[in-house]
Amino acid sequence: MNLNKLGISLAHLLPPELSNKFSLEGLKILYNLGLLSSISNQDFQDSIGEQILGLNFPNKIGVAGGLDKNADYFHVLGKLGFGFVEVGTLTLKPQSGNPKPRIHRFTKEKNIVNSLGFNNVGIYQGLKNIEKNKLFFDGVLGISIGKSKETKIENAYKDYLHLIDYVYDQADYIAINISSPNTENLRDLSSDNYFKNLIEKIMNKKDQLNGGIKQSKPFILKISPDESFENLEKILLSCLEFKVDGLILNNSSVQHSKNLKGGISGNYIKKLSEDNLTFAKKICGNEISLISSGGIMTKEDVSKRFSLGADLIQLYSGFIFYGTDLLKSGLEI
Repeated sequence: MNLNKLGISLAHLLPPELSNKFSLEGLKILYNLGLLSSISNQDFQDSIGEQILGLNFPNKIGVAGGLDKNADYFHVLGKLGFGFVEVGTLTLKPQSGNPKPRIHRFTKEKNIVNSLGFNNVGIYQGLKNIEKNKLFFDGVLGISIGKSKETKIENAYKDYLHLIDYVYDQADYIAINISSPNTENLRDLSSDNYFKNLIEKIMNKKDQLNGGIKQSKPFILKISPDESFENLEKILLSCLEFKVDGLILNNSSVQHSKNLKGGISGNYIKKLSEDNLTFAKKICGNEISLISSGGIMTKEDVSKRFSLGADLIQLYSGFIFYGTDLLKSGLEI
């Protein structure tokens, strides 16, 4: 048994949320001791890199938001060989999230159901963590931002605009998360009642920031996999209209039969994510960069997502179940 598989086996003896913490802390200890090279894939980092979204990605496989919620580990994950890491989702104030247990792992099926609810240390501490750890990170850093639980849906845009001001200088790209199923009413932001107004305000904010001396940063929208194709088309057309830079397809899905609160990720949403990627590529062509996430569990999955039009790929459940072996096999493509 290699070190990667041994670490996963040990971690999965623990309850899921504790297991995630144990795994990341274990990697951090190896990093601090200079021993991470034994499971690192940094040989796959391209000295030239991939020019996407106006950014230089060391490679096209990254970590999805939600794994490193508080920006404590992104420099460690970068050392493993990921080309980019998305931290957060961060909110204006610290949030404890939903009651535990809130992560349920289905090892045989390779699925995870989580109802975390944007638990995070808040934007102030999050930025302190980013400043400290970014000194040791060579990849592309995305910062995911979201509406606070207590913020009324009609005022959600204010949260995003404030958060953009906070993270703009530290982020390589900003992910606008309106698709978590675990914050009440959050997904209403993608409806006709709110979406166009929200995305117009957010992209106007970008134009204002770019109008000064600040460097342009890509704004990327994270979309639910549970949108009807009718509403997804409306979202995509609005994104084209307001020149959104990129889309993350997708977050977790509530379309499952586990009798648990929260969204499911892993094998269960593989086809759902593939179908949404195919649909988005058809509508957007090459006008918007597409980041595929959800159900990417094998080397073949990685290859298929690129063939369906993904510009970049994010791992979450696949990394939890397969660790760096999945990253290595994906980078071999």
